[in-house]
Amino acid sequence: MRTQETTLEATYVYQVTLWWTVQADAQYTFNAGAGQNPNDPIAPLRNTFVIGVCANLTF
Repeated sequence: MRTQETTLEATYVYQVTLWWTVQADAQYTFNAGAGQNPNDPIAPLRNTFVIGVCANLTF
């Protein structure tokens, strides 16, 4: 039986110059995929941690 999935997200934007910003992002998911692996319904998936960076240039 599938249960719930919970995600926490933190993001931060740093303005390097007037035309350049960098944004960092981190996400942690508890019970990813609602705890069920479609290839193996008995083994639950683990929690996940994802980080990312985005750069924005304005001209």
